[in-house]
Order: sequence, then C-alpha cells, then structure tokens
Amino acid sequence: MVAATMRRRSRKPGLLSRAPEKTWPDGMVHHGARWLLLLALATGLVVMYPSDPGVGIGRHRVGTVAARDIIAQVDFQVPKDSAELRREREEAEAAVIPTFVFQENARDSSLSALGGFFARVDSASAADGVAGISSVMAASAIDATAEQIQVLADRRRAATLSDLASSAIRMLTPDGVMSPNAAYQLATDSIRVVRGGSATVVARTSVLSGREFYESALAGREPGAETGLLRLILARYLAPSLVPDTQRTERDRSLARNAVPIVEARVLDGEAIVRANQQVGEAELRKLDAYRNQLRADGISVDSSNVAGNLGGLVLNTLLLAVFGVLLFFFRPEIYLSFRAVAAIAGIFAIYFASGLLVTGLDVPSAAMPIVFVAVSLSILWGGRLALLATLVVCSLTVVQAPFEAVHLFVILLAGGSAAALSVRTLRRLAQTWVFIAITAGSFAAVILGFLLKGADFTFLPTLAWALGSTITGTFMAIGFIPVFEWVTGITTEQTLIGWADANRPLLRRMAVEAPGTFAHTIQAANLAEAGAGAIGANALLCRAGVYYHDVGKIERPGYFIENQQAGNPHERLDPRESAAIVRSHVTDGIRLARRERVPEVLLDFIREHHGDQTIGFFLRRAHEQAEAEGFEPPDPAVFRYPGPRPRSRETAIAMLADSTESAARVLADPTEERLAELIEGIFEGKARQGQLDDCALTFRDITVLKRRFLRFLLGSYHRRISYPETRNLTAGNGGEGKGDGR
Repeated sequence: MVAATMRRRSRKPGLLSRAPEKTWPDGMVHHGARWLLLLALATGLVVMYPSDPGVGIGRHRVGTVAARDIIAQVDFQVPKDSAELRREREEAEAAVIPTFVFQENARDSSLSALGGFFARVDSASAADGVAGISSVMAASAIDATAEQIQVLADRRRAATLSDLASSAIRMLTPDGVMSPNAAYQLATDSIRVVRGGSATVVARTSVLSGREFYESALAGREPGAETGLLRLILARYLAPSLVPDTQRTERDRSLARNAVPIVEARVLDGEAIVRANQQVGEAELRKLDAYRNQLRADGISVDSSNVAGNLGGLVLNTLLLAVFGVLLFFFRPEIYLSFRAVAAIAGIFAIYFASGLLVTGLDVPSAAMPIVFVAVSLSILWGGRLALLATLVVCSLTVVQAPFEAVHLFVILLAGGSAAALSVRTLRRLAQTWVFIAITAGSFAAVILGFLLKGADFTFLPTLAWALGSTITGTFMAIGFIPVFEWVTGITTEQTLIGWADANRPLLRRMAVEAPGTFAHTIQAANLAEAGAGAIGANALLCRAGVYYHDVGKIERPGYFIENQQAGNPHERLDPRESAAIVRSHVTDGIRLARRERVPEVLLDFIREHHGDQTIGFFLRRAHEQAEAEGFEPPDPAVFRYPGPRPRSRETAIAMLADSTESAARVLADPTEERLAELIEGIFEGKARQGQLDDCALTFRDITVLKRRFLRFLLGSYHRRISYPETRNLTAGNGGEGKGDGR
C-alpha cells in the first residue's frame, strides 16, 4: 500500500516532534516523552488486565479452629482418602459373585476314567499280582499303602470298591462339584452357575466341594484301609463339574472395583467449606486440600499476593513495547520523530485492548479480539510492513495478559492480523474492503481448522463466527477512525486525497466557472503529473490532487492570467511591478482560499512550491527595459520573485515540471516529437539551472524517466490533426501566446 503522506507545517515543529539539538535537556525531553507514553500504555494494560489476585486459604491442621469463613470460589470435588478408597474397592471385589461353568460331561468322564483304572488293576493283578498292582498305582499317581494294595489284590474286594466309587459319582455329582481349591477361595454365600447358555445364581450350600463330596461318599463307613483307598481313588478320578470362569469373574471384580466412587463429596461455587470458629476435622482438611489443588489447576494462585504478578506483567508489557519503539527508532525514524504519530499508534493499541475488556466481559471466544482494527489502521496510515510488525507485537502483548494466555490464540490472531495487514491496498471504493475481509476470514478459518485437527478443545463454527464478526467490525472501525487519526498525526491518507481530488469540490467547481482556462490547464497538468509520478514510483494520487489546487488562487483575478483572457490583456496598462505582484499573489491567494475550505496541508504545499522561488521573468524583463529607457536604476529582482519555497518533495517537484511543460506545450506551434522533446529538455534544464530541484529527492534517473513519460503523454495529447476543408480557415493560425514565465 502506498504510505500516507506526512503533513509539513510552515512553523518550526515543537521539541517533541523534531530531532533534539542537544542531549540535555532536549534529548531527555524528546525521548523521555516517548518512554513515558510507553510506560503509561504498559501500566494501563496492567490496570485493565491485572494479575490474578489469588485466593487466601491459609494453613490448617486437624483439631485447630478456623479463624474465618472459607467460601469456595470454584466448583471442585473432594477425593476420598486413599486408604478408605482401597478398603471400599476390596470390599466391592469381595462381594462379587464368582462364576462357574457346569461341565455336562464331567460325570461320564469320571466314570470312564474310573472304569479304566479298575480294568488296569484287574489285568495287572492277574498278570503280576501285587507287583503289577503297585505299578498301576504308581502310574496313576495314587500313593497307596501296602495294605491298600492288598485290598485291590482281592478281586472280590476290588470289585466292591469299584461299585462303591461308581455309585458315589453317579449319585452325588448331578448338582455340581467344585474342586477343593476353588471352594477354598470362595468368599461369598452364592455362586453363579452357567449351564446350557443360561446363568443362575445358587446358594453355595447347594453344591459340593471336593472335600464335601468325599465326606458324603464315605459317610457311614468305618475307617480303614478300604475306606482310605476309596477316598484316594475318588480324589484321583473325580472330574469337578463346576469349573471357575476366571476371566469373567475377574472382569466382574474389575467393574465392581472401578464402580466405587473416588469422590467423597462435591463442593459448589459459593458453598462454605469451613465456617469461622468451626473445628477443622479430617473431612474439612480434605476439602481444603482439594480446593487448593483445584485453584492451582485453574491457574489461580493460592495464599500469595498479586503485587509480584502485576510487576511481572508490567515488565513484560514494557519490554514488548520497547522492542516496537526501538524498531521505529532505527527503521521508521520519520514516525518516531513525530510525537503525534507515536501517540496515535499508542492510541490504536489502547483501543484494541480496551475492546478486549468487552470480549472478556461477554465471555466469548478470544478470537474475537479486534486485531484487524490494528492491522488495517496502521496499514492505511503507514503501510503494510509497519502494520505487520505492530500485529506481531500486539499479539505478543495479548497473550501475556491473564485472560488470553494461550498459544493457539497467539497464532490465530497473528494469522488474521497479518493477512489484513498485507492485503489492504489503496481504498478507492468501499466495496474493496470486502475483498480483504474475505482474505482475512479465510486466514482465520485455516488456522482455526488446523488447531482443531491437532485436537484443540474449542468448536470451529462459533470461534470462526466471532473471528469473522471481529474482522468486519475492526475493518469498519479502522475506516471510521481514519479522520481522527489524520487529525492527530497530521497525515493525509489516500482515502482523504481521493475525496479532495473530486472535481465537484466547491473550490474546483468555482474554478471551472470563474477561470475555465485555468481549470482546463489544471486538469491537463494533473494528468501529466500523475503519469510522471506513476512512472518513477512517487505518489500519483497525491500529485493529481495537489495539481488540482496549485493554481486555485487565480480565481480571485482570472482575467489577469493569459489562459483566461478573451478581450485583451490588462497587464498592458499596468506597471511591471504591479503585474508581477498580481501574478505572484495567486500563490498567497490560493493558500488563503484553500485554508478557508480546510484543504489538507499536504495539498497546500503544491500551491506554495509549484513555482518555487523563481522570478517572474516576463515582467522582470519589461521592468529592465523601462528602467534603461528612462535612465533609472535596474529593478530589484526580489520584487519579481515568487515567495517559495522550492519544491521539497518529489511530488511537488513533478507538479512544477508538469505545470510549466503543459503550459508551454499548449502554445507550441507544430508540436512534433522533436520539438516537444526539445521543449521538455529546455524546461527541465532551466529548472535545474535555477536550483529549483535542489531541495527535493528527485534523482537523475527520475529526471530521465520523467522526460520520456512527459514526451509520450504530450505526443498523445498534442498530435497533429486533419485540417478539414470546411474548417481550414479556423485552424490555419498557430494560436496565441503562451503562459510564459510562470504565469
């Protein structure tokens, strides 16, 4: 964006807005005022966003008495004591009903194994006698005594024993038998039996453990070798029909353990934790500890003063603002030099942070911070680079304030503000604002979506909606504040220049009516100056607007200027000094008329400087001729000199060259390319020879480019035309005399 134009004042600027001549006291006052402004802004941020004051809880022990009421300022939960929680979880686990799966084929398997065993015993007894039986018992892992082996050697007693064992298994296993180890681990009065796909909870007494099974099978029998052997055989070949479902039981226990609440109580915001003069017990102490932990988790300090926090905030604010100030000092010294410009930047920052109070007060997403207001305002006033730098500093300042301490907010605001700073261009139509609003909104959307994809805990549409609303509001706020910023800084922005370049302005309409020749020359000279400024990278809009007003003073006496003369030249009846005074007065009259219409000071420079301090040569020569003819002293050249000053900017220098070139080209006979080039060369050399271009920033390259651009423009404006037979009598002459020496 083309930077706005600083206004130069005719009077010497004050100490605050000029380079200090001495270190003391000028330098101290000059730089000290800016440091005071910086500290005021840094302190204001601390006042607007103070450090968290903290919450006082105090230290308490069991058995002490609370000195004051302690009221909760946040909701929090009180966790159970770890030992109590562990005990409750163990009780919950122990209360879980274990699950057993009923094995339908357990009895048949046991009977089959039992039959196989007695068959092997019978075969071994027939073949090897006692020795064979001993081998079978060892292979079956039955530790039998010699007496018991003798029982098996008796085929009759062995058959009886087989019948007793089979009968016991058939009669006592239908309801289920569990292994002794599983029964030993039971701690409940019931068990869950899964049978045929359905589960049933039954009393523990309705089923048998292995030990209970053996006792029932051997009930009524006399102790002895045979009874002991029967117990050993049943223990070896009884397959438990109730098998523990360890996986399901453990899952049920885990669910029961996790179902135990870990919170002892929930305390609400505003609820009393401890009352004054109340004895603090274990329960109250746990509440106080939980309250302290919740406050710290929320980033709220406990039992501490906020003085240190505010001091830290002041230090951070000052350092960040100082970085911006130092960058202005080294890289934008013209802004740093103007105290009013520095104050305006501070004011823009202050408006931004004051708007942040509304954002926090409404409790809306922090993306609604009006960073676009800062970016657009500074981009319009001083260009996108400064706006980008200021956006970076303001985003950093934002996230060091207590309500906005979040990394994602820094990135979101930086992305939106940077997009606004770099996309703003010269606003010639209000509708153009929607272009960079769309660009900025797109940047906000992209970065917000990026954070959401990374797992951020805010919602997309509400956050984007507030960011978009802030973009629109901030943009139109910036445009609305521009007249205020111009008044404060002495800057004339492109938007203001566009308004003053409107030919329907009262002063320009009056020129068109009262001095039509001057108005026609003004329009053509403005076109020429604008073309030249664009060619060398100067402010073309400023050139056009300035040239519109450069000759406005001629409307006070339009007939005394040749472009408006139709019935003779009144200067023929005047003394050369009087004529020179009238011609020179169009500068002072123009300034007076322009100030009455509140024309910006930067445009008044075109009125002052478009003739520089050159002499009005035509009337000076006439005065010399009269003095020689009458024998008087030569006239004082100062009487015939414009008040000046000489052009001090590229734009006013271009206006001087365009003014003279257009006037001379208007009356040039036979305007061929060679004659126009010679005319332009002569005018440029004449201005340079008189020193009129010494105070401006035009370079030799600029001069060369301007000559070529002026020539192309004039060739298009003053080309040869066909002389039609029916109008030849009107076009045969060369035209009248030119504007001459600056008139």
